Amino acid sequence: MRYVGEELLNLLQREFKSAITDVTRFRGEVCVTVDKSAIKDFLRFLKLDDNFKMDMLVDLTAVDYPEHTPRVVVVYQLRSLEKGHNLRVKCWAENDELPTVLDLWRAADWLEREVYEMFGVRFKGRELKKLLLPQKYPYFPLRKDFPLEGYEEPCQVWDWE
Repeated sequence: MRYVGEELLNLLQREFKSAITDVTRFRGEVCVTVDKSAIKDFLRFLKLDDNFKMDMLVDLTAVDYPEHTPRVVVVYQLRSLEKGHNLRVKCWAENDELPTVLDLWRAADWLEREVYEMFGVRFKGRELKKLLLPQKYPYFPLRKDFPLEGYEEPCQVWDWE
């Protein structure tokens, strides 16, 4: 799997100078961390710009860092089928909210819903309905403060009839 090269990274840093907070390279993989205020424009640029053409959202997930504020970082794994390169983009979900990318990649539909359901991150600009758990379930199972054994008390949230 090939990641974007230095030339394209330099282009991104020129275009989004104040929005990029970190660029990490590890074992050939490249990860760009972007400020929440610019994430939607940044992702739109990656999809539409002729140098990048990131036409595929491979994955969208999150990681919980309870000791950090904000505590959840959302991770977008992007690929250009035409150009044959990849890029990982991270964004800290301040107030557990980010703009939706459903209008850029239809694959975001279930991926955003899963991140909402498991981590509690809301995606502004769309309706979020849970996929696996009851709609009224009040907890987010993939946050680090969720007990491994679950909760002892019965949960009266099952919404099937």
